[in-house]
Amino acid sequence: MFADLILKNGKIVTIDDKESIAEAVAVKYGRIIEVGSNDDVKDYIGSDTKVIDLKGRTVTPGLIDSHCHMTSTGARKYVSVELSEESGIHSIADIQKRLAERAKVTPKGEWIYGANEDDSKLTDKRHPTRWDLDEASLDHPITVTTRGGHFHVANSKAFEMANVSKDTPDPAGGMFERDPVTGELTGGVHEKATRIITPVRPTPTREQAYKGAKQQLLDCAAAGLTCVHDSIGQSQIRAINDLRNKGELAIRIRIDVGKDHWPDLEKVGLFQGFGDDWVRITAIKFFWDGAISARTAAVTEPYLHRPDFYGVLGTTPELAMEELEEAYKEGYRIVTHANGDAAIALYCDVMEVLQKKYPRKDPRNRDIHCTVVNPKLIARLKKLDILPTIFGPYAYYHGDKLLPAFGEERLEWMFAARSFLDAGIKVSAHSDYGAGPMPPLMGIHALVNRVTKAGKPIGQSQRISVMEALKLYTINAAYHAFDEDKLGSLEVGKLADFTVYGKDILTVPTMELIDVPIDMTIVDGKIVYERADA
Repeated sequence: MFADLILKNGKIVTIDDKESIAEAVAVKYGRIIEVGSNDDVKDYIGSDTKVIDLKGRTVTPGLIDSHCHMTSTGARKYVSVELSEESGIHSIADIQKRLAERAKVTPKGEWIYGANEDDSKLTDKRHPTRWDLDEASLDHPITVTTRGGHFHVANSKAFEMANVSKDTPDPAGGMFERDPVTGELTGGVHEKATRIITPVRPTPTREQAYKGAKQQLLDCAAAGLTCVHDSIGQSQIRAINDLRNKGELAIRIRIDVGKDHWPDLEKVGLFQGFGDDWVRITAIKFFWDGAISARTAAVTEPYLHRPDFYGVLGTTPELAMEELEEAYKEGYRIVTHANGDAAIALYCDVMEVLQKKYPRKDPRNRDIHCTVVNPKLIARLKKLDILPTIFGPYAYYHGDKLLPAFGEERLEWMFAARSFLDAGIKVSAHSDYGAGPMPPLMGIHALVNRVTKAGKPIGQSQRISVMEALKLYTINAAYHAFDEDKLGSLEVGKLADFTVYGKDILTVPTMELIDVPIDMTIVDGKIVYERADA
């Protein structure tokens, strides 16, 4: 038998149980048939075998992002005004100008949606108010979402159309920000209150969803990703299927379906596990609190920059139990966005009851983000077999704005990779893109160095090694989707997904990890990305 693909003369980081380093790997029909030395694979070389001489380059299992919003973010670029720092926004004046430009080409009365605003990246060092957004237009309802996606700012027209005034009470699981003296609405809208202001969210056309998903997944491949756990809804499911049916799906996708859609799955009999090695439904996704990047996660100690603020819990204990029990008793696996320690504790409380009431073997329910923890919470998560997936890049990318909000001491218990690993918990890492930057090497850089973008140390006790960080993006991430027998390490019989680096990721100075180039990404034994100047 001859191989379809051979990689040789490389440093093959297998991430197997022994952390073995090999020299070559052979692939047939999209699966690994040999891992070892150049001599071990030479007999698999035939006339039709594609042989890649790595020339000493390093290869790891394909990188996996264990939570993100890739396909929806790709589509959002067609329906929203981009307001991120990376797009050239540096001030509230820039935001006003860009929204005003969209208003000129949008019929009066129609919605304008802005996305990815980040107060910490603005020279003003604050979010815009509703009056700031009024400067862009009074004829259009406008809502701007922050980088974390859980906090919005709306203009006066949006509040008017929703019949929301300063006398409107906050809804359960949500909050309208108000002037502390006058009680006047200032524009800020949290969690479930956003559904009142924008009951209809921007929806891409089928073509927009398809094009956005296609390009976004190609961008993922260029960053070294071979699989993502995507939190999605109806339009993204259709886009993924369109790509799959056309043979244009660049990388693998594991689908966490939003809770609003699980009754539809139940009606037609679709269940977690439905799919194949390329696309598969893995769980039902719930949202329980705010965002760390927006400093709105539900915590038990107040935020230092807002002494009377404890974040926003997007549910109640009664509603949380009701929602999760409805899905869990039917056998669905649960993944829940629980960021702050108050939300995590509530998640543990609910799952402890449900696991006793509806016991199952190896449940692998997950806590998405699981950011602010303590020893007691870590012990509870382990006992309940709840798998945490933590932000990879945040200590670096968002760290400078988290220091004033949490302080150095509390940051020692955030993004707690070291503590989870020491407790024997199979923690994984993710980008939460578009709430955070997508490149997994930024995540590895942040987990290893724990230094902010401005160079400040942050939570240094939670540093981990490069090999450990790689596991968070490979074998541990695979375990989170019951994929550990197929993905996450380079062993015979597993799927042939590889990431090839331009520098040795294990020996490069750790502060240079973020700049290590991705030379090639291979999925199912086929090259899906190759750097032009590699």
